[in-house]
Amino acid sequence: MNIAHVSAHYRPIIGGQEVYIANLMEVCHQAGHTSHVFQPYRGEKAEDTTCLPRIRFLSRFIHGIDRKWFNWMISILQPKKLFEADAIICHYAFHARPLERVRKKTIILSHGVEWKINNPTAYDHACEKYAKHCLKCFTHVVNDTHYLRQLGIPIEPATGYFEEVAPGIYFIPNCVDTEHFVPGLGLKEYEGRRIILVPRQMVEVRGIHLAIAAFAILAKEQPDLEMCLLGKRHKNARAYLARLERMIAETELEDRVFFRDPVPNRDMPRWFNSAKVTLVPTLEQEGTSLSAIESMSCGTATVTTNVAGLADLPTVQCEPNPESIAEALRSTLAAADRIGSEQREIVASTLNMTNWGQAWLKVMETVSGR
Repeated sequence: MNIAHVSAHYRPIIGGQEVYIANLMEVCHQAGHTSHVFQPYRGEKAEDTTCLPRIRFLSRFIHGIDRKWFNWMISILQPKKLFEADAIICHYAFHARPLERVRKKTIILSHGVEWKINNPTAYDHACEKYAKHCLKCFTHVVNDTHYLRQLGIPIEPATGYFEEVAPGIYFIPNCVDTEHFVPGLGLKEYEGRRIILVPRQMVEVRGIHLAIAAFAILAKEQPDLEMCLLGKRHKNARAYLARLERMIAETELEDRVFFRDPVPNRDMPRWFNSAKVTLVPTLEQEGTSLSAIESMSCGTATVTTNVAGLADLPTVQCEPNPESIAEALRSTLAAADRIGSEQREIVASTLNMTNWGQAWLKVMETVSGR
């Protein structure tokens, strides 16, 4: 069986391919299948990858043009290797437009709701409308139940793991390598320190400002507590970064809240094991967060807001506001070892790569007719 991947959303992470795709390709390889990726050219090309032409920087001036351009390139070039594949995995419904003539062998993969739910634009409404159209005529794999509820399918959070939850619709949550993300030694420089780790990109939808505001509440009660904001600081989010820095300065927490640059995924266990608690304070647009699952797999007690796909996870959950986050952190810090151990047990038994790979193979073989 030959599997084709269509993806335009993520920058290359592992050998020129996004980590989710790299993991799927490994599952296919282990089962004796072949894979090929179709993605925009972003300065790096991996083996078994076709990079389609891309106009750099155009998206700075025209919202969404990169995604539309990628669709146009597929429609114009009609890559033979793509359309002759036994099964096609299309990352996000938006890119299914040029694949409608091969819809019977196309699987739409959702990594979470891709349109803004709060204060949506006309562009967001168009994305949602097309996603609803696709739900009727394509096979789907979703990694959170929130996506389905947004499209009108009633399903309770954290139910139906690895199952066909509706005809042609499968819920396969994100999973992690539970033999790599394990309890162990942290980083020497943080030894003996009580760290709340926030492993997030520094953009507003990730709720970093909520984390800082919640920490300001706790900092008055627990003077030895610190917070590490670990993630990419985007150039196009300078105003938000300035806002975060002002918040830290105004609460006089400069020596207790600190930024760190992102690190390779393989190095994250040391960071999780350096933390007393991991916090994922997302406001919206989140699937079953890999950061949260990786943290729990390391046995680090993990707190998240209860929005979007986070509601599907065995984390300590709270409302997306500073007071609720502070209370969740307070109670979790008081029982961090027990909570971390319980979360680790659930992740190791359920959200592991064996379950993930078997579920995906079943879907791919069903769609390809094998």
